[in-house]
Amino acid sequence: MDAVIKYVNKHNTVNMTLQYSTPSEYLDALKRDNYSWPTKYDDGFPYSDNPEDFWTGYFSSRPTKKKGVRDVSANLHASQKLMAQKVLQEQTTEQEVKEILAVKHDLMDIMGVL
Repeated sequence: MDAVIKYVNKHNTVNMTLQYSTPSEYLDALKRDNYSWPTKYDDGFPYSDNPEDFWTGYFSSRPTKKKGVRDVSANLHASQKLMAQKVLQEQTTEQEVKEILAVKHDLMDIMGVL
């Protein structure tokens, strides 16, 4: 990234300088420039990302099922971290590693990751 920033800053033909920043620095710069955010009064639906594709029910249909998927996915990721810690322990045998990987594979298969 440093090379890109250096190159762009050296060869820019518009009045622009690239730099590393933080969200607060970005918001401070917007404030200094008196940037005003537009006010949106409608709900934004139906959302369309292509001329004939609409997301009208995406955020409102089957909320319980979606929460369940999020919860199980969080548990899967937590269990993967625990499995990785166990595998990295020096006293873990090769057989234990195989068993852990088998469980991980089964969990990912259940979640539809594989």
